[in-house]
Amino acid sequence: MRFLKWLFRQGLWVLCLLTSSALVGWTAATSPVPSCGQQDRLLLLQLLEQMGRPDIAVEEVALFDQGQCLVELVLDRQGLTGSLPPQVGQFQRLRGLSLSYNQLSGPIPPELGQLSQLEQLFLDYNQFSGSIPAELGRLQNLRGLFLDHNQLSGSIPAELGQLQQLENLILQNNQLSGSIPPQLGQMSNLKGLFLDHNQLSGPIPAELGQLANLENLYLSQNRLSGSLPAALGNLRQLRDVRLAGNRLTGELPLFLAELPQLERLQVQENPGLCIPTALLEWFGSLNQDNPVPVPTCS
Repeated sequence: MRFLKWLFRQGLWVLCLLTSSALVGWTAATSPVPSCGQQDRLLLLQLLEQMGRPDIAVEEVALFDQGQCLVELVLDRQGLTGSLPPQVGQFQRLRGLSLSYNQLSGPIPPELGQLSQLEQLFLDYNQFSGSIPAELGRLQNLRGLFLDHNQLSGSIPAELGQLQQLENLILQNNQLSGSIPPQLGQMSNLKGLFLDHNQLSGPIPAELGQLANLENLYLSQNRLSGSLPAALGNLRQLRDVRLAGNRLTGELPLFLAELPQLERLQVQENPGLCIPTALLEWFGSLNQDNPVPVPTCS
């Protein structure tokens, strides 16, 4: 996962910046561009000062369109400290915001839900605490939400299920609790659901079986219970499923062997889970590097 994110940052994010520049130029030539004057630039300077880095050269971390509106902001590994000012929600043209690998703390401001053009939000590897704002469910253009490796607590907002364009929901390595909202099954474009290493409990909702484009399902190291819902057999694009370290029970379902793209399945450390004899050979071929990690069903 870290390599994939690194690849995204080094490749696709740069491509996004370049593409944004081209699109901004094309838009300027074909239609009027809203003007922000110096408002966004001055606001960004204020925010940098509040986060302890007034020395950062704006031109090195920000992209503005022809109307001087901020459209991309990349502040990874910049030593930012303190809280994320709520004024960040005033950048109405912002499409990409990346603040990864800093020391930002305190709550995630609900004002981020005002960024109606936002497509990518990276707040991972910080020290954010408190709950995930339900207002993030308003970001109808959002394709990537990265909140992992923080100290977030409370439940996952059901409102996140409204993010119809979302492709990756990354909430792993926090302190989230409660059940997995069944509304997450409404995110029809979702490819990666990463909820591992939290304190989530209850059953795996059958509604996740509606995520027809899902490729990666990470639910390991939680407190999930019950059996695997049969609806997961609908996920024909699944490649990587990680369910280890939970309280799942019953037989490993036969439908898993019928998932054509499945390459990895981790189910160890579920004391009540067993593997039927019919799946032993298949499971062994899927996990050649490790012995069968769960007992055979009697």
